[in-house]
Amino acid sequence: MPSVHADRLEPLARRPLPLAVNRVYRQWIGGAILDRLQGRPEPRDGHFPEEWAGSTTVTRLDGRPPDEGLSRILRPDGSPLLLRALIEACPEAMLGGAHVARFGSELGILCKILDSAMRLSIQAHPTPAFSRAHLGSPYGKTEAWMILATRTIDGVSPYILYGFREGVGEADFRSATARQDVPALVAALNRLEVHPGEVYLVPAGTPHALGPGVLLVEVQEPTDFVVNAEAVCGEIRRSEAQCFMGLSFEAAMGCFDAAAAGPECVRRGRLIPRPLRRDAEAEEDRLVGPEETPCFEVTRLILRGGATERGCGRACIGIVAGGRGRLIHADGEIPLRPAATLFVPAAAEPFRLEALPEEPVCLLKCFPPAP
Repeated sequence: MPSVHADRLEPLARRPLPLAVNRVYRQWIGGAILDRLQGRPEPRDGHFPEEWAGSTTVTRLDGRPPDEGLSRILRPDGSPLLLRALIEACPEAMLGGAHVARFGSELGILCKILDSAMRLSIQAHPTPAFSRAHLGSPYGKTEAWMILATRTIDGVSPYILYGFREGVGEADFRSATARQDVPALVAALNRLEVHPGEVYLVPAGTPHALGPGVLLVEVQEPTDFVVNAEAVCGEIRRSEAQCFMGLSFEAAMGCFDAAAAGPECVRRGRLIPRPLRRDAEAEEDRLVGPEETPCFEVTRLILRGGATERGCGRACIGIVAGGRGRLIHADGEIPLRPAATLFVPAAAEPFRLEALPEEPVCLLKCFPPAP
């Protein structure tokens, strides 16, 4: 049932909405580049290395605030409002009638900006079938990575670990996990140096780890589910229950897909942008589409001048990956600068995007699953 405040909130669901900064605590270290992009006076790496954008998902870490992770929109007077509350009040205007008919008021997507200063633990995420069987959720955690920038830390070139190396046996990986043989776990995965502009799809079940020195946008299913193969990673210490989300060893190991292996796994995971639009003012590429996953879609818009955008009947989370400009709508404007985030409701009226001279805007447009 719509909220009693729906009539009062409905005008918000007719225009693009800026999102408040939403840094989230993690056990791993990073965030200095993200600090700089967000204008913090003394950028440094710490325990808030992630920005969650368009989030209706809470974190799973013990001892954290119960609403940590939830995004807030900024109203015209600057006051915040939970994005989830606005969706629940005006679901069809925010998400689109076809989306609501299939998914209800679940947004169905989560976007993040991640900035790593250390190697994260080797991990995998559940499929929807695994989540339904073990975690009481219809969502797994397929994700996609758009590499924005890199930095060299302690002489190590930025890299990711992705998929099992060819010839690595499932029994060998489970044995290395049981023994906590970290060198064997690391050696079990393909190590790939990464560069700005690259795009990777990480299907649920694919073993992976983010290396140090990588700034990326992650688009994913809306959960915080992860099985960690390593109990100790850098200064991080996890219990078995924390590694395995309270599941048994056998159940947790079932999260790792033994078929996600070898050069073919890497080839499928590295995505090539496909042109959608080319004109004098802008170009747009599809980065992730339904041919790769039904979980979400992502396009990249490079804006050199000005362009009018119209709603497509679907919600969209926007992340500014570079450049500066502004978004102009009927009631005002939203500054566009690196790491700025916004939510465009399905019912948003036409608006205009403009890039500043000599500062083309790179906007990632992230869509929930197609209804």
